[in-house]
Amino acid sequence: MRIFLLGPALRIAWLSLGVAAASLVSAPPAAAQNVEARLKAAAAAACTDSGGGAAIHNALGGAVQRDVEPIKLRGREVGTRTHYETSGGARVFVERFAPGGALRRVVMVYHAPAEHGGRPEWMVFADGACRIVAARRLVYDGPGAPAYIERTDASLARVTVREPLNPAVPEGRARDGVLVALVDSGVNYLLDPVRRRMARGADGALLGFDYWDMDPRPFDSNPASSPFFPQRHGTQTAGVLIAEAPPSRLAVFRYPRPDMRRMAALVEDAAAKGVVIVNLSLGSASAEEWAAFAEAARRHPEMLFVASAGNDGRDIDAQPVFPAALRLENLLTATSANDSGELAAGSNWGAGSVDLLVPAEGLVSIDFYGRPKLVSGSSYAAARVSALAACLLAAHPGWKAPQLKAAILDRVKPPADNVARLVSKGSLESPTDTDRGACEAEPTGVELISRSRIGVEKLYGDSKWPDSASLALDASLVILRDTRWSRALLESAARDAAGIFARCGVAFRGFEVFELRTPRRLLYFNDAHAAALVREFEFPRPAVFFVRDTLQKIAFDAEAIGRSGGRRRPELVDTVWMTEAIEHPGITLAHELYHVLADSGAHSNDAGNLMNPRTSNDNTRLDEAQCARLRDVGAASGYLAPVK
Repeated sequence: MRIFLLGPALRIAWLSLGVAAASLVSAPPAAAQNVEARLKAAAAAACTDSGGGAAIHNALGGAVQRDVEPIKLRGREVGTRTHYETSGGARVFVERFAPGGALRRVVMVYHAPAEHGGRPEWMVFADGACRIVAARRLVYDGPGAPAYIERTDASLARVTVREPLNPAVPEGRARDGVLVALVDSGVNYLLDPVRRRMARGADGALLGFDYWDMDPRPFDSNPASSPFFPQRHGTQTAGVLIAEAPPSRLAVFRYPRPDMRRMAALVEDAAAKGVVIVNLSLGSASAEEWAAFAEAARRHPEMLFVASAGNDGRDIDAQPVFPAALRLENLLTATSANDSGELAAGSNWGAGSVDLLVPAEGLVSIDFYGRPKLVSGSSYAAARVSALAACLLAAHPGWKAPQLKAAILDRVKPPADNVARLVSKGSLESPTDTDRGACEAEPTGVELISRSRIGVEKLYGDSKWPDSASLALDASLVILRDTRWSRALLESAARDAAGIFARCGVAFRGFEVFELRTPRRLLYFNDAHAAALVREFEFPRPAVFFVRDTLQKIAFDAEAIGRSGGRRRPELVDTVWMTEAIEHPGITLAHELYHVLADSGAHSNDAGNLMNPRTSNDNTRLDEAQCARLRDVGAASGYLAPVK
């Protein structure tokens, strides 16, 4: 069965997931150590054997080679996969990737003997010289599913990360809100933003359920493709719902991949708990797998089911995907549109099966670890429709599926000729920026809310320049609404930065402060979002922007773009971007402004130096050479002018 879940740092926060160093993890028993030793030997032997032979046979303690099969990529053979079995019943799969005949990579998977066949325990990665570089290990608490994934270094003994797979649900209490059933791979309920929005009964228990493992812990994990690399999809879908439907409370149901007939019980369970809206960002090509669901959905015409069309780039009228292609009166199917309102690349369509075209490319959600992430695809188109339904239901508590569906379709732009061949109802062009019941409309563009000034008297306690100042600077500070940044925080940071620069003979004339209201995606820094923001207004530079978080692939809490470093992003030259994660705003402000004014990306390892890579209350000093560069380059750029 193929059920698909639809969706495509330097600073890494593991939050409450429980990162465990080797010193915190008990040493493996002797039997496990023996397994590790054999896997190390087998990895080394892979450079001797081509496709399996005596060296690997001996390394694995006389394991019997069962079969060898080619690994093909786009029809071309790129390696071999060899299956071995030990006398004790363990199985080892050795994959040798050698495109063009040169060994590039070795991957080994070890299945320990178990009562009902082997169970996977190790996945080991080696390079083209057969040197182990990393590994993953599944840790079991008993005979059932694994409890943890451990990541180890090349020794296979030192654990660098330990991730839970089915942890206990944190305590919580019931809160008011509109119930939305999220049927997906589960969610990471260890994350505070998710935990706070989980629906609970009067006793504090979750209203959802795990219909995969048949327990009350619907934790985000889909190990279907690989138990060592489970797909984490539900948390990302939940992130969109949480952001776009503040009144919603999520009843999370992990879908029953082992037996899709359980979908009938899932629907009945949700109905009994009072759920009206059900989000289904998943599907498969088998109508039989969804027959039980379809029958249950027809029994509950009061419930609105919102399905994603899929991301196979195909017409699902001709090649159906379910539940999207089911003919149900209480079903809405959504697919993804790009920013131009056209069908997004890879998204499915169907003039008869798909109802809505919804913008869902480059949305900001959260990943499994709670970090902001850009997501795209029909999964999130469905989530946006469900969020709109939740906002409408919050304003009209008595509504059921017919009223919700009619209200949503009232907001749909009828299909033009180019859209009519793709979807039946039309385009839902603005799920969040129009009247949507109990939820505030989000802005479509950038709006200037206020403009003010932090003057000399706020920076230095009186109207005098510092006696040592020979050069002065004006700069802009830009606050984005709906972040933790405030005028008071900016004033405090500006005073701290002014005191640091005064030691170099540089004073601030003041700061122009702009407060903006923006679309939610612009609260998160990346090059594209930043460029879109600065195009809206011409802020006097240097300009410092105070944002919520970063989406850069290489993520820093703050980032400065000087003239030398801004050649590939000229729109952002002489800007600074500071996130909510910053612990020392004033020192960071001075640090990043120095990068811009001195046009230097250099750091100093000297203790106490402002340009130490580690920003702290102890690192506030600039040496004479740094001060000279600040004055000379800042004056040459025109930003620093003589004090008059």
